[in-house]
Amino acid sequence: MTLNVDLHCHTTASDGSMGPLEVYERAHDKGVDILAITDHDSVAAHQFLKSKTLEGPRLITGMELSTTWSGMEIHIVGLNFSLSHPDLESIIDHQYSARKQRSRLIANRLVKQLKLDISADALMDEVIDLALNRQKQSADGFVLSRNDIQTGRPHFAYWLMARGYVNEMQAAFDKHLSHQKIGNLKAFWPPMSQAIAWIRALDGTAVLAHPGKYKMTRTKLRALVKDFKQAGGHALEVSGCQQPPGQRETLASLCEDFQLKASRASDFHTPANPWVELGKASELPDDSLPVWENW
Repeated sequence: MTLNVDLHCHTTASDGSMGPLEVYERAHDKGVDILAITDHDSVAAHQFLKSKTLEGPRLITGMELSTTWSGMEIHIVGLNFSLSHPDLESIIDHQYSARKQRSRLIANRLVKQLKLDISADALMDEVIDLALNRQKQSADGFVLSRNDIQTGRPHFAYWLMARGYVNEMQAAFDKHLSHQKIGNLKAFWPPMSQAIAWIRALDGTAVLAHPGKYKMTRTKLRALVKDFKQAGGHALEVSGCQQPPGQRETLASLCEDFQLKASRASDFHTPANPWVELGKASELPDDSLPVWENW
């Protein structure tokens, strides 16, 4: 029997639209057998779910860490680590601090860019309110404190939409939140090798997230995978949703070349995008070695 495995998705603990329990129950409804919730730089969803009685998919711990490599922002998914590991809190604190500084920069740049009559602090307060309201709209009771709430570019995009500056998310990114508009947001993140070292220190599994989405040449993608492997990475996300023809096979070939395992991942954020759904990623190629094989 082929397992339906989904090792990358998001909740309102980061930039998803559903609470942790809602995501878990949706995964159950979609026939997922093994699920990893991988919020950005956060394990708050997993801490919340620890107290719940879960009847459905096997839940794997996870988080998606923002990093840099060769002047680019690269995401590394950490999987299957202990929530009680003594190093976990310091890693989360480091990323939270970086994310907070990054959000402050975005707020300052938007105030100048849009010639707003409010301060960056006031804008941040409004963005935090929006993030909290998104959590309060979920049906599972998951709400973080103002001090713990996480903000990123998607939350600023929601603010731009709410204020009427744009009509849709993509326009917010294109017109106001691109690196060209906002500046070097990558400067706040640790090197990719550091994030891999953190995940290995947790006895977790380091996975290169959505390598096909970085819009690299084949040569540069190969260089990325080589450095990922040399830094101690374990697997690539080979199978996803809506992949261009041949991408899955290219990534599977890279796994074979660099002796890496393969992951299956939807990167689900919201039911509003039905083409990116829990458990809907394409199947792994037959000769790929699943990252979950020995869990």
